[in-house]
Amino acid sequence: MKQRFLHLYYTLLGKLAKHYLRRHQPKIIGINGSVGKTSCRMIIFQTLQQFLPNKKISTSPKNFNGELGLSLSILEITEREPKISCFLSTLRKCLYKALFGRKSYDIIVLEYGIDTPNEMEFILNIAKPDIGVFTAIDAVHSEQFGSPDAIAAEEIKMALNTKEIVFLNANDDYAMQLYPRITIDKFTYQTAASLTPNTKHKEKKADLRYDNIEFTLHQEKDAKKKIEIKSAFSAFLKGRQYKVETNLLGKANYGYITLALVIAEILSGKAIANDNEQIKTTYKLQPGRMSFFAGKYDTLILDSTYNAAPRSMREVINTAIQIRSQLFPQREIWLILGDMRELGDFTEQEHRKLAGYVSQSSDQLFLLGTSMTKFLADELEKIWFDLKKLHLTKKREKLNDELDSLLKSKQKNEEPPILVFKGSQNTIFLEESVKYFLQDASDQQYLTRQSSFRLQKKQN
Repeated sequence: MKQRFLHLYYTLLGKLAKHYLRRHQPKIIGINGSVGKTSCRMIIFQTLQQFLPNKKISTSPKNFNGELGLSLSILEITEREPKISCFLSTLRKCLYKALFGRKSYDIIVLEYGIDTPNEMEFILNIAKPDIGVFTAIDAVHSEQFGSPDAIAAEEIKMALNTKEIVFLNANDDYAMQLYPRITIDKFTYQTAASLTPNTKHKEKKADLRYDNIEFTLHQEKDAKKKIEIKSAFSAFLKGRQYKVETNLLGKANYGYITLALVIAEILSGKAIANDNEQIKTTYKLQPGRMSFFAGKYDTLILDSTYNAAPRSMREVINTAIQIRSQLFPQREIWLILGDMRELGDFTEQEHRKLAGYVSQSSDQLFLLGTSMTKFLADELEKIWFDLKKLHLTKKREKLNDELDSLLKSKQKNEEPPILVFKGSQNTIFLEESVKYFLQDASDQQYLTRQSSFRLQKKQN
């Protein structure tokens, strides 16, 4: 009964959202894939705000997607709570906006997220994008679908139903398998150092790519606790080149910035800068998605605790290695990793596959959760990882105590380490460990899941 009611409710909101779009005809940019959607969406949104100042750009400030979230994003509703009063209030606001609301944006950036089979067809019936961006397929959400192949079969429907232009990730096998089926204008873009080796495009450079990454450390002279790491790179846009400086970290983000610059040029109808000109882009950092903080005992904290999947796990470790190499060659890297959730039948396989990666990058390794302590730890033993560097726990409080004790025991002449926190939500909540090790308590406001509702849920 409950599921039937929800379906009817979602269907009604979807029709209202569709009616609003039909009335005002905004340009729709759709982002989909099983990883990277939210980061890509927010980068495109903020880039368009910067380079298209005469256009009204919209995207949801919340992580809204799927059969309910897409409609709420279109109608610019930000409240969503499982209460009857909230259901009725939302319905009233959506009715008014759809039937009488004025046009409030020229361009909207939407996240086409799915959790169940056939959900993509439902949301495409509400809104087909004019410009589509396919990020990547990972094992995340395999619990609902059964396999990445099943996820891909559902995800590619957005690209196949895009109206004008599709951007495909040249580092993703599924995106490149889709490439020949796209009959409208299409571009490939790069999110990793080298292209995926299993496609016909392996000898070809991506249409949109980046190179020459450099990091710089920015630190307040009179306040050691305030630090910021910025990066610069060269963006190559089909024969043109820009030099980009940004406060974002991570190769995937550089790829998203590059394609966002191209989308800005497409929508503006002109180049946003001269060839080889330097572009400064500043983004509002998303909590739990690769932020740096000053930590206790003069450590540096790399916080990537929003969630975890195999691809993003490797990405954050790789970023830490790059930053250490350029800026802090004397510091060790200590990895604090929590379970990767929503992997279904691939849970054991994906945790074991991390063994070779973390064994080459971690000077100390802390593992939290059942899958990490069972599967990854077992695989590390098989490849002769130094067990003196391995710390296992199923409780976050115990992890905090053990990590704190090890940090206190370091000699004064030793450089403090870089602490890399990465794990899924739902009982893992490694952001609470990040909070424990912050040097400045006021930085808690920049961590993920810190609303009173979320804190109460974690407490319970």
